[in-house]
Amino acid sequence: MSDPNWKITPGELVRLRDICIDRIREGELYELRNEAKLRAVYNTQSYDEFKDIVDAAHLRPVSQKDKANAQTKSRLWNSAARE
Repeated sequence: MSDPNWKITPGELVRLRDICIDRIREGELYELRNEAKLRAVYNTQSYDEFKDIVDAAHLRPVSQKDKANAQTKSRLWNSAARE
């Protein structure tokens, strides 16, 4: 049986919280990718196009607010255009 004086330490709580947050993020990413797969399977002409859609499922468009942010204002948003 378990020890009646046993207590969860603050470090264990932090570790448990971090594990839970990681699992939630993994689940959200799984759902995004799965939805993208279901959409892409009917709308793509090649596997490469399908893969690109699934790989980019978690990305969001850059907003005007992102572009105006002082910390990211000088960032090169489209590095492919530079080449």
